[in-house]
Amino acid sequence: MNILKRAVICLFAFFPALASGTDSAMPQVMEAEYWKRQALEDLIPHWLESARDIEHGAFFMNLSRDWKPLPPWDKIPALISRHVFGFSAAYLLSGDEKYLEVARDAANYLLAHAWDGKYGGWFDKLARNGEAAAETKSISLQLYTNVGLTAYYFATGDERVLSHVLKSAAIQRSRGRDDVSGGYAQVLNRDLSVLDYGKNKHAHYGYVGSLLLNLYLATRDPGILAWEKELMDLSLERMKDSEGWLHGFRNRFDREWKLTPNPVDGREVFSVGADLTGALALLRLYHQSGDKKYLESGRILGDRLIRRGFDPEKGAWPDLVETKAPFRVVADPTIWWWIQIYGSFLQLQLYDVTGEPSYLENFRKSEEFFERFFIDHEKGGVYAGLDIDGRVKGESHKGSVFGWHTSYHEMEHALLNYLYLNLYVHRKPAVLHFKLDGPADHCVSFVDDPAVRISSVTMDGRPWATFDAAARSVSVPSGKGHSVRVTLAPGPSPKR
Repeated sequence: MNILKRAVICLFAFFPALASGTDSAMPQVMEAEYWKRQALEDLIPHWLESARDIEHGAFFMNLSRDWKPLPPWDKIPALISRHVFGFSAAYLLSGDEKYLEVARDAANYLLAHAWDGKYGGWFDKLARNGEAAAETKSISLQLYTNVGLTAYYFATGDERVLSHVLKSAAIQRSRGRDDVSGGYAQVLNRDLSVLDYGKNKHAHYGYVGSLLLNLYLATRDPGILAWEKELMDLSLERMKDSEGWLHGFRNRFDREWKLTPNPVDGREVFSVGADLTGALALLRLYHQSGDKKYLESGRILGDRLIRRGFDPEKGAWPDLVETKAPFRVVADPTIWWWIQIYGSFLQLQLYDVTGEPSYLENFRKSEEFFERFFIDHEKGGVYAGLDIDGRVKGESHKGSVFGWHTSYHEMEHALLNYLYLNLYVHRKPAVLHFKLDGPADHCVSFVDDPAVRISSVTMDGRPWATFDAAARSVSVPSGKGHSVRVTLAPGPSPKR
């Protein structure tokens, strides 16, 4: 592509109204600060006001469209932790300690009630009074209980939380390992014996994409990076079909890696959301490992997803697509909030490694669909599922144990859009806030690309020079509760 043509495409990607001859400012969805404002003014305040269960602890699992608590009243540790992520993200963006207090209370609740003191691991479900209500330990629920706690550790350096996350991951890596057929089991009994040796997304590429990548950013533990690579290599080898789609979500593998299809209307389909998780994990793992095989695999899968799983006219990401040509979208598809969000993340990741402005145009379309239809402009918050024309499908609940809908994905959306748009697209600084104890060295980048550097730090309101810009870590002095403000900046312009 010649330089002039590329510049024109890029201009229209940022200023689409110019193509029709109208005068328009940059679309707000292309502004990093827009996502930060939306999170702190329009999203997290509703969760702060309505989601907390003051009487019994932690959060209500189900909320109506107008934010009223609904039964069932059992508590799911994985969903509680997803809220821990949401409130930790709000603190990282704002430095407002009221959000950190909520995250801390919920983290303490999980340590007190959800951890099995006899055998280890997180309980799948608790009764309303905090007592264990299930004997199983499903890997998907173990995974997501660790996800929010990892974000809380990133913001606070709380070693109590990290120790539990690492112990939970060690259980999966040892007790969940299948020494006969390879890979990892998907459900354990309470005593950590294996209940179900079936293989799935959450125990493999989903474990990398949702947890290990962030856990590595928070710890820089080479053992975690090695496990990321093992799981992604397994996923590429055993969970990819002849068309290149990753499976193990909706359709499942048995212990011997035989895939059991789960057809829709007689057609075998793949999950767009699962494959977005895989593509993002590959691209992020490339930054963390430097291994270009993950970049190549991520680009191939990402571009295939854009061709087959993205509606460029609507700007929407349907959930299920036929696995083989002509790759038709299933009839009456659902546009899930998390899939729409991950589709947008994919565009920014691909732009970062290629510089191709077409990815920014796809990002704009995807986010304008999200902003127009997913945001409940009357009651606040985000809808979980829509049809292709933006109408709400099913219940319009704001929180749902059945759909795993919490503050997690929408606050992850805001946090990463704020970081990626600033650092990858506009090449501007981004600021994160931490509350840290010392003495300690603490990793402070939630961005994988090693080109990103620390440009400045303040400690308790004063300039602080003891940091490693390239390693993106800050040396925290002795004392409790230091307020740390970190400014991240992009490195030199990449040569793509």
